[in-house]
Amino acid sequence: MAYDYVQQQVQNAVSALRTWLGPEPQNWRLLADGRVLPSAVYLPDAVMAAAYLFDPYANRMILGVEQEGRFRPMPYLALAIEEEGVGITDISDWLGEIRANPVPISIPVQQIITLWSLVHNQYLPTTNVVVRYTRADGTEETANL
Repeated sequence: MAYDYVQQQVQNAVSALRTWLGPEPQNWRLLADGRVLPSAVYLPDAVMAAAYLFDPYANRMILGVEQEGRFRPMPYLALAIEEEGVGITDISDWLGEIRANPVPISIPVQQIITLWSLVHNQYLPTTNVVVRYTRADGTEETANL
């Protein structure tokens, strides 16, 4: 009886803290078709094998199941989103901290923007914006999404 009471009080405290602190960070899956889903969503094994798992605590992406190997920087050096009438949001610092194993050869810019939005709980549009980015080889590109 006392144990149940203590457990209930602990749950109440955790709930109150979660309300105050906000939602707990969660892992995300970056699917090959460009979608970003919470890792808690059930996916068939074939889809999971081709999807990257992003861990926001470690800022790491890994393809499929746990693999051996070295984590390397993403193929983008800089990325900025320009919204008309709002301004420019530069996510280059965050993008520079992410490491992947193996490094994705091509990852859609919209998928990176969506992932940033979900991780930071801040909306960034992926349409009607101008995106300026620099690839790892130094080429600078602009895309109107």
